[in-house]
Amino acid sequence: MTSPLNKLFSTTLSGIAAAVLIAGFSAQAWAIAGVDFPLEDDLDFEEVQELIDAGEYQKAISYLDYEVIEWYPENAEALTLKAYSLRSMGKHDEAMENYNAALASDPTHKGALEYQGELYLKIGNQEAAAVNLQKLANLCPRGCEAHDILQAAIERFKDGEVSWVPPTRRENIGE
Repeated sequence: MTSPLNKLFSTTLSGIAAAVLIAGFSAQAWAIAGVDFPLEDDLDFEEVQELIDAGEYQKAISYLDYEVIEWYPENAEALTLKAYSLRSMGKHDEAMENYNAALASDPTHKGALEYQGELYLKIGNQEAAAVNLQKLANLCPRGCEAHDILQAAIERFKDGEVSWVPPTRRENIGE
């Protein structure tokens, strides 16, 4: 004999499953099921970008870890923003790990290529930065902001300016 509690649980679970199937796993279906997280295509990095722009790198990292990377561990944009924050805090090894993870997920991520190239310069590896510059040249044969900024950083490095200067805020780091 089935207890009323088991029947209620079974009915509720069946209803949630049906809602998810009917809605085709849309965000609305997940909301009906009581799960509150955005689908990967709906992620908005405006809030974390504001934290980064304000120099609140640890808060940005926490936000990315718990609001995005926990759900989407291979999201190249989130990994790039986390790496940028780590690099800005002087945590070069951790930053490099995150840039590598971003590029493993999306080898064409322009922001990751540019920022990793800048990190290579910061640690004195001009050859590796030049490899990233060539990858950007292949990705944007007519030029793009990521290529231009990394190229300028390499030129400054050649002129003896080893220090990295943060670029002005851009609307979308990954593009």
